[in-house]
Formats: sequence, structure tokens, C-alpha cells
Amino acid sequence: MKTGTIIRGLLGGLLAFGAVWLAVVLYWRASGATPTVGDLAVCLLGLPLLLIGGFVLARRRRQRAKTCRLPPPAEEAGDAMAAAADDALREDDRVLYLLASAVWMRAGDSGQVLAQALAQPDRPGLHPTLRDRDGLPVFAAGVDGVDPAATQAALRRVLPDPRVFDHLFSPEQQRAIALLDPVAEDLLYAALPPDHEEPPSAPGDRGLHPHAMHHSRSARAVAPVPVASPLRVWLLLPADWPGSVRTACVAWLRDKAGVTGFDGAQVDIKAIPVSAGAEVWQLLDRLAPTRDGDRGHDVHLLLSSHSLVTAEGIERFDARHELLVSGHPEGLIPGEGAAGLLLSGQRPAIDTAGVPPLRLHRLLQAPAGRGRAASRQLAALLQRAMAVVGSAVAPMALVFIDADHRPSRSIEIAGAIAATLPELEPIGDARHLGLACGETGAVAPLALLAAAAAQVAADGAPALAVSVADRDARFALAISPPPPPVTAENRRGCPAADSAPADVSAAATAAIA
Repeated sequence: MKTGTIIRGLLGGLLAFGAVWLAVVLYWRASGATPTVGDLAVCLLGLPLLLIGGFVLARRRRQRAKTCRLPPPAEEAGDAMAAAADDALREDDRVLYLLASAVWMRAGDSGQVLAQALAQPDRPGLHPTLRDRDGLPVFAAGVDGVDPAATQAALRRVLPDPRVFDHLFSPEQQRAIALLDPVAEDLLYAALPPDHEEPPSAPGDRGLHPHAMHHSRSARAVAPVPVASPLRVWLLLPADWPGSVRTACVAWLRDKAGVTGFDGAQVDIKAIPVSAGAEVWQLLDRLAPTRDGDRGHDVHLLLSSHSLVTAEGIERFDARHELLVSGHPEGLIPGEGAAGLLLSGQRPAIDTAGVPPLRLHRLLQAPAGRGRAASRQLAALLQRAMAVVGSAVAPMALVFIDADHRPSRSIEIAGAIAATLPELEPIGDARHLGLACGETGAVAPLALLAAAAAQVAADGAPALAVSVADRDARFALAISPPPPPVTAENRRGCPAADSAPADVSAAATAAIA
């Protein structure tokens, strides 16, 4: 028994004896009675003991009734995870292959740099110029080195009337496009067909050789990979951007694709308005091939960019009472960034670097839990995500989460990791994207997957990507490295491997056909 419990029990007993004795003595004096030895034993000893015994009995009965109504949390969590695992065994995996990725966030300008930065995140500080409605500085996760003027010439060129540029694009839209510019460029280079021809030279900006365009990042673009044609580009832009701005962004991206080396028949660009990261996760689920192979031959380029590190963005956050300020720990830190993924529903041939693509396994979704049940429900979702992969890969090495500084999200994911992956450290083996990059909206899912994929490629071990940013939904998927090549030695030891080369060869032939 704990020392505190013993002390509380002794104090309670003394209080009971004192109260009974005081009441009995006052009664005897008021009535003028002369107590006998029996009266002293009964009133001064028996009554306090009877009172203490009745209190202890009532407390035990109340605890027993509570235990009967609610099962122990550990037992409830175990039953939920066991049921979730059984359900997951009946779920089919739907794999998307990650051909390339690119990011530009506050914590890094590549997936690998971002993943390393999240191991010891540098939290955003107070912005030097932005203020809230009271004139106080606010926390903001801005990206250093963003130059909105760098893309103005390209945007003006695609407008029917270049003079409307200043009225059409707001400062935050210009920053978002400037962030997206090098990300889109890197991935367009990576998506070039293997037999493409160099674009002809022309006067002006369009006459630049593709590798001389936007010199700041072209030299670091990922190696091209052979992909199917046409390339389907999904340009995910904030829903509050006007339709005219989204149309201009599509024209700008189409122009960039043409300068990179694509012709009009090789690329199909669609601008999708999104208001939250949950919509991006749901789009990824729709792009995954179905059981009958639908969309398996498509190659998708997902691009997203957003900026909230402007006076307008701070004002909107402050008006909705969503800003992190004193007394509001669940407030958000405005951020900005851009990210993109090049995905295929069918495994292509090995790229020029000789590296097989990583696998994004089936995305699973569940409602967000409330209160103490949040961690248990998220743990069940993680269990399902791991069960989808099954024994095909090694145990999970890390967990990448879009959680930020909010205590509710940190407690939820820490409890889920402790319950599902006891071999991992809930804090040391978790990578919180929002902790370093702030609120980035629809950019966060793509950046999270890019960072997780870079870590999986570096370590050769699978990882989990988990989203807890949305108020009403939770998402989770596993990312695994490519399976080891089938050799003559492991072919004899594994009968199931006999059919693997034929499947991979057929998939590669279909992807490049």
C-alpha cells in the first residue's frame, strides 16, 4: 500500500473519532446524563468504528459496481486491437509505387534532409514582422529564401493580360507558387519519358535549355525514371483561391512542362481545390489500383503548395481564434511549403539509377477518437495498417506523423505507439512534421510521405505514416522498401518466389508499353 494512502486513512480515522467524541460529549453535557463504563465503550469506541466500517464498505461497493460497468482499459484496448487485426487480415493490399518525390519546407528542401531534421525538430519562433490583432508577435514557420519575384515573369507570360497580375495574385499566392516552382521542376524532370527529345530553342525565357532554367535547384533534380504516358498531374491548390488563379496556375505548369520536354499529349493537368489534408489522403486512396487492376497503368504526379506566413493568413487565423497565443495551447502555427509525389499504380521497370521504387501500402481511415479513447482507437488503426502488410516486411522502424505542438495530438500518438509498437520509443522513434513546419494544409500529407519514404530508402526498413491533423478523421499507411531480388539460392528455399519474376516482368512491360 502506498504511503499517501496510509496517511489519508489515518487522518480520516482521526477525523471520525474526533467528530463522534465531540458530538457525544456535547450531548451528555446538554442532557446532564452521567455515562457508565458501557456507555463510554459504546459511544466513544463503538460508534467511530461503526462509522469507519460503513464508509469503507460503501466505498468498496461503489468501486465494484464501477468495475462491473466498465472493463479495464488494457483489456478493452487488447480486444479492440485483436478485432481490428482480424478485420485487417480480410483487407486486400493496394500498392502505389513511389517513383520520385520533392519537397521544400521550413525544415528541408528534400525528403532526406526533412527526415533528418525531424529527428531533432527545430520549433518555429516568433516572426520578426507579423503581428496579431493586439499588435503582438506571433509564431510562424516560414521558409527561408523564398523569392516571389522569381516566378512573376513566367506567370505574366501565361496571362491573357499581363497587367492584371498584381490584382490577380495575392502575396501568399505568389509565395506558394514560388515554393512550388522548384518542386514541380524536379518532378517534371523525373517524369520525362525515356525517349523524349530536347525542346527546340526559342527567343526569350522559353529558349532556355531545360537544365539551365531555374538554376537554383535543377542541378539537384532526381534522376529520370521511365514512366507511362500521358502523365496525369493533380495540382492541389487551396480551396479559397479564386478559380481564375487556379486556371492561371494550370497554364503556368503546362508551360513549365513544355519547357521541360513534354508535349501537349504527354501531360494532363487538373487543378483540384482542397481545403484540408484529409482530402489529399482520400485522393491517394482513390488513385490506388483496385482489385481488378483499374488505373494500374496510370502514372500520377501530385503537387501541392500553400503559404500562410503572410499578414492575410495571420488575420484569418486570428479571426477564427485558431492562432497559437497565450492561454490557447491548442492553437495553430501558420506555416508554408510545397511538396510533390510521382506515383504509379503498377511497378515500372528499374529506373536509370537501378533503384526499385518504394511501396505505399493500402491507406486506412478511421474516425478520430475523443478523450482517453483517442489513443486506443488510433492504436487499432495502426494495427490494421501493419496487418495489411503482414509478414512480407520487417517490423516498423519509425513512425512519421503530421502532429504538431498541440498536447492533444502528442498524447494521442504517444499512447498509440506505446500500445501498438512497444519496441519503439513513443517520442524518440516518432517524427512530428508539424512540430517543425507548422500548419501547411494540403501540403502536409505529401511532405510527410516524402520524408518517410526517404528514411525508408536510407534505412531499408519499413515505416508508418500517420495523420492526426484532421479533427474528425485519422489516416495510416505503411511504407516498405522493395522486396529483395529473387536469386537461385532463395528460389530453392521459397517456392512462392518462382512466380515473382514473371509478375514483376509483366508489370514492368505493361508500365512502359
